Amino acid sequence: MRTEVAIIGAGLGGLAAGHELHERGIDDFVILDRGERLGGVWRENHYPNVACDTPIELYAFSFYQGITWSQNFAAGSEILAYLEEFAERYDLTRRIALNADIISAQWDEAEQCWTVTAADGRTWTSRFVIWAGGLLSQPRFPDLPGKDAFHGTVVHTAQWIDGLDLRGKNVAVVGGGASSIQVLPYAAERAQHTYAFIRTPSHVLPKPERTYDDADRIRFASGSSEQLDTRNKLSDEMEDIARARFPMNEPFIESIETKWRAFMEAEVHDPALRALLTPNYRFSCRRPLVSNAYYPVFNRPNVTTIGSGLGSLTERAAVAEDGRTFDVDVVILATGYDAAGMLGRFDVAGRDGQHLSDAWKAYPEAYLGTLVKGFPNFFLVNGPNLGAPAVTEIVEAQTKYIAACVEYVAAHGAGSIEVKAHVHENFNRELQSRFAESVLVRGGCTSWYRADGGTGPVFSHWPGTLGAFKDSVAAPNVDEFIVTPLQASSSAGSGLRNSTMSGLAPH
Repeated sequence: MRTEVAIIGAGLGGLAAGHELHERGIDDFVILDRGERLGGVWRENHYPNVACDTPIELYAFSFYQGITWSQNFAAGSEILAYLEEFAERYDLTRRIALNADIISAQWDEAEQCWTVTAADGRTWTSRFVIWAGGLLSQPRFPDLPGKDAFHGTVVHTAQWIDGLDLRGKNVAVVGGGASSIQVLPYAAERAQHTYAFIRTPSHVLPKPERTYDDADRIRFASGSSEQLDTRNKLSDEMEDIARARFPMNEPFIESIETKWRAFMEAEVHDPALRALLTPNYRFSCRRPLVSNAYYPVFNRPNVTTIGSGLGSLTERAAVAEDGRTFDVDVVILATGYDAAGMLGRFDVAGRDGQHLSDAWKAYPEAYLGTLVKGFPNFFLVNGPNLGAPAVTEIVEAQTKYIAACVEYVAAHGAGSIEVKAHVHENFNRELQSRFAESVLVRGGCTSWYRADGGTGPVFSHWPGTLGAFKDSVAAPNVDEFIVTPLQASSSAGSGLRNSTMSGLAPH
């Protein structure tokens, strides 16, 4: 099958890319996804209590806020329904090919196009590829000696077993991050006994929850500015936090740590438990979290807190890294994702046969989180160094930038566009220089934000404000790109060549 643009991933990023192309009159595209339904991370994650930890006014698209929410920290099922509704509203559903597990993309220099291949052998020939697979799409499984001999059930939160019954069971919940703080209260309420394995605790702040009733939803549907006003207020707050992180603002960090400590000590009664739940690093060095249900769990008599990771399994027991053994029936791995391995088994071969996996062998990097040197007509949505609390605002700005690049190629009768090597290299060198002064580096932690086991270069975050990112992608600079003329032998992309929109600005 031939198409102008192949978008890989039908989650929030892929849908945003499809919407932006459609809005600009670029309609020859397909959205490919491995799942049986769209939704990305919200399809994959259906563990109990899964919800967005960003207020939905900030997480939903600015131009389509949604009107059916039951609360501001929306449940995963509501976000999945919202994305399906979004796809229908903006005529994207019919452009989505499901059960398309894409395993490779191969650039053909002579034809100036990509061949995209699925695991079942189907192929698509496309002029452009937009990867929107997600930074957090590959579950991370710890190495657990004895796992195969364990007689119970082992489940990762990203591969939850629907119908898993924890009643009367002894359950181990492994991890102290974002998925753990949601699933642990569920386990504690149902299991006979729950063992919380927490090697590295998180800073958990109060969750400013709000429930929406019918009157709220009627206001949302009436076109009230309430949701956008809330979004703008939250966006301003996120900007303040970004300024405190990049570079590290010691007084601001201290003020938040004081609030965190007061909250934790008010919620957790036992001083020994408080010690286990106290991070040994600075606030925001790792991902800060919000919950009103998490800390009270540790006061329950049927919860034992282990200040250690899970080291191994026996036939019927979980063995902590410090050697203690606990009889369990179920092990829940809330161990997050391999962010550096975001591509999974997707193999991308660019110019001269260069593989993206080789280019990213040290750690993932891109220009503006979007383009990689040596990979023409290939774009990333929410790629390296674009993590932020206001991820949807990042995605909206970035997909406009991508669409502008596509339009430029069409308007100028070009065959391909890619970032110049020195532009790519200088940009990433500057990023790391800025990170050196951030709390992500100076905060005294190891984290998935960084390469080399959590202590190397930061590859996950944008080192500044959202406003600064929007400025960076607002007017793409043609001087930063290699634009290759359309070759006479090329059959790529006839459908876009008559466009009159340039999209990029010469500087």
